[in-house]
Amino acid sequence: MALAAAAAASQASDGIVAALLGSGTASEVAATCAASKAVSSGASAASDSWRTPLQPTKWPENFKAIRRIRFTSIDDLIRVMKPQSEEGVPLIIEGSEVMDSVKWRDLSYLQGLLGEKAVLVKKSPNSKFRYFDAKKNVGKFAFTPPITESMQTARSFFSEAEEIMRQERPHRMYLQESLSGHAEMAEEFGSWRWELLVRVSKACGWGLPDSNELFVGMQGAETPLHFDERENLFFQVRGLKEIVVFPFVDYTRMYPFPTTHPCDRQSMVGSPINPDTEAFPKFSSSVGHFGTLKAGDLLYLPYGWWHWLRNLDHFAVSVSFWSTTPANDLSRGIPETFTDHMLTRVRRNLESMIAQQYGYENHSKTMLRLRQAVLEKRADEPVLVLVRSLLEAVRLPPEKQDAFLLEMIEGRFGIDWDKHVAG
Repeated sequence: MALAAAAAASQASDGIVAALLGSGTASEVAATCAASKAVSSGASAASDSWRTPLQPTKWPENFKAIRRIRFTSIDDLIRVMKPQSEEGVPLIIEGSEVMDSVKWRDLSYLQGLLGEKAVLVKKSPNSKFRYFDAKKNVGKFAFTPPITESMQTARSFFSEAEEIMRQERPHRMYLQESLSGHAEMAEEFGSWRWELLVRVSKACGWGLPDSNELFVGMQGAETPLHFDERENLFFQVRGLKEIVVFPFVDYTRMYPFPTTHPCDRQSMVGSPINPDTEAFPKFSSSVGHFGTLKAGDLLYLPYGWWHWLRNLDHFAVSVSFWSTTPANDLSRGIPETFTDHMLTRVRRNLESMIAQQYGYENHSKTMLRLRQAVLEKRADEPVLVLVRSLLEAVRLPPEKQDAFLLEMIEGRFGIDWDKHVAG
């Protein structure tokens, strides 16, 4: 929908509201020998200090521990999860047995499951694995990919990763593989506790868990702050992983890359351990929720929650179970008031609509022009006229519109984005 056309019909169009609230929808003989050592649960040299887990990060005192509960039954879990998902707050469930984590302790089990099939392996010159999608660089940003990707066997991944640790090199590797299309794992899939996953998803009003991702990372590997537009039941299969999360409504405090950038949905802050508060001052007012996941823990990560993760153990293994989030129900008309969560979706979709109307490659200039129009109170600036009409459609009072717009622009446009890509 063109922005100009949307503005013309904004006074009576539920379509605008739906658009603003919508989801934005990694020698074979040598490798074999080394891999057999890598996956062996036996030998451990005295110098292999990396076989000892890293200590979890000590977070600021105002950060909160993620709530933990012990699994008793699926019915009991549903009684907890329904209000938890309505509130949209993370939860760690211990003892759910979604997968048999015991047999995954020996990495030869995973190597046997994947066999000689090539899987996706990501490589970083440091410990950070920033997600990006070069195909989404519709803004034509100058962009240097922070990691490389290749297809290789699990055996060669384990071998190469082990060698990196032995040589004390700073590089890190991550095996990340979608589990669709892995017929060789059919028996393993069949052993998972799908009844729990399906019943919880249905009870919470989500779509069925229709996407699974396998993550196997080296010790110290980090995933910089980002958010996903789906509900996630995240199972820790092997080893320890630490996580800190921030509410979706902290959107502007996370300083996301522009929606036209290949790092869309990623926070320019990157690491909450040592954030650049000079460049991103609003991050200091964010309150994180933290936890350490151990084998057998199931994390509920709601739609939109920003999260940063780090592997404390070498070859920590996780599997995600993603479900779609239902669209906002506008069947009874436009709500009289919009929640902060709904308005956060509005910020993101409004930005995308502006880019579509005024040109993806001109997006930064357009957003800066909008900022100046707000600051200088130039009510006749065309982009501001159109944006105000859209904000009226979601019942945002005129007196709140200026702050709303400035918050979504400040610190995000007219800067050196590539400087913050590494995370």
